[in-house]
Amino acid sequence: MKERVHEFPDRRSELRGGRIEDPAPERRRSRVGGLVWLIGVAVLGWLWYSGQLPLERLGYELRQWLGWEKSASPPSSSRRVQAPTLPVLPGPVPPATIPAVTAAPPVRTATRDAPVEVAAGDGIPLSISRGFRPVGFKIGVTSHPLPFTGRPGSLHRRLPPFQGPVQKYGRIDMANGISYAFVLDTDPQGYRLYVDRNRNWDLSDDGEPLVNRGKGRFAGRLRLPLARVSGIAALKGDLELWIFSTDQSWRDHSLRFYNRTQLSGDLQIKGRRYAAYLTDNLHPDGDYTNDGISIDSDGNGQIDRATEMHAPGDGVTLDGERYRFRIVR
Repeated sequence: MKERVHEFPDRRSELRGGRIEDPAPERRRSRVGGLVWLIGVAVLGWLWYSGQLPLERLGYELRQWLGWEKSASPPSSSRRVQAPTLPVLPGPVPPATIPAVTAAPPVRTATRDAPVEVAAGDGIPLSISRGFRPVGFKIGVTSHPLPFTGRPGSLHRRLPPFQGPVQKYGRIDMANGISYAFVLDTDPQGYRLYVDRNRNWDLSDDGEPLVNRGKGRFAGRLRLPLARVSGIAALKGDLELWIFSTDQSWRDHSLRFYNRTQLSGDLQIKGRRYAAYLTDNLHPDGDYTNDGISIDSDGNGQIDRATEMHAPGDGVTLDGERYRFRIVR
């Protein structure tokens, strides 16, 4: 066969069976193989340098397989990764200290067991579970509307048998997303209030309804579990709501209510104790952290609504110092 002359003399090619073969791909494969070999060597070197490739152990295993090694246990690696060492100081290290606050004296919430230290300054946290306890109804409060309608809502799925010609449907919204449905039955023998205390949308399985304890259309006391409503397990007992109606509220299609369960604690500042109360009156929902605080600053055993009831975020002057309290659970 006549030899074919390639137009590029540096790249020899041959014609075999009508197909042109070029030796360049073989050179490229050899170059790729060399590059892979170099990468493998680099990786092995890095593993050995970092201590992750114990060559002594690999050699031991190889000698065991060939029958050249008689030792019963493998040699320990001569290259270990050492843990960082701390410099040795000439003497004992004193503990870290926190500078004392000198702007105001320390404040303590006192309990029957032991007072709880609280750092003085702006935004002082006062813990309900550690410093307050239920004491009943001690401070006068303001009632709030409790609207009703003439038709049942989504929470009134099962109803008890009624005696009156008309029923009023509503719900009591408390903290933590808890709502209690109620129905006021206008029984001519006396209005009755049914409340879904177990919150199962069934108002027929909650025991006897509340009966009228007042002189108007209706007035009664509803007791709910305080720990469940407030979300504070340390608060024992019941949360008491006084629910009633007036002629004006009836015209406004609502009842009225307020929370009778209040919390009491003591603030200790410069050796002096101040009686403090949480009333759940600004937002009557069982959450005592969003209603501010009342403090008997003059020590006369009473709370003045104008000077001693403080909304959330208000500053309080006690013994010549300015404080701002933050109520927490």
